[in-house]
Amino acid sequence: MLLTSAPSLRNGRRGFTLVEVLVATSVSAFIVAGILAAYLFVGRNLTRLVNMQHQEVESRHTVRQMTADVSAAISLTTATSSQLSLTRTTSSGTMTVTYTYSSAAGTLTRTVSSGTETLLTGLTAFAITYFNERGIAVSSSPQSVKSLEFSFTSAAGTANIGTRASYKSVSPRVLIRNKAFLQ
Repeated sequence: MLLTSAPSLRNGRRGFTLVEVLVATSVSAFIVAGILAAYLFVGRNLTRLVNMQHQEVESRHTVRQMTADVSAAISLTTATSSQLSLTRTTSSGTMTVTYTYSSAAGTLTRTVSSGTETLLTGLTAFAITYFNERGIAVSSSPQSVKSLEFSFTSAAGTANIGTRASYKSVSPRVLIRNKAFLQ
């Protein structure tokens, strides 16, 4: 009869060598660094997309508001590169609407008798181009203006962390419908 015994350990100890531990730690560090870099990349891109969407919504609202005001205008009182003041018809008569661009603050505001509303913030550029009844760009008097178009560029986010997004918007040429061709 043969007796068997439990296998004996030759060295008496089992474990990892120092080289194995260093290799495993290095591989783990590369994997964690890759996961962290991917997380930061996705986070920055999502923030940039949110900034872009916010700018697009504000831009559409501004273009819609300015188009409605200009289309209903019966006269322009101020027509400069940084300010547009017009008189428009309402159901109860007329009202004066003023759009003012502040390059120092980077804002576009709309002022009516009920108060002032900031339409856009973070503007880096703003321009209004005025046209006469023949479609020729003019810059002289508000009385010769029959249509206009406006363009602006806004930015949101921080450039040094990679979340800055710029958005440029150009309106269609808006005809002042209620203004007579010849005044």
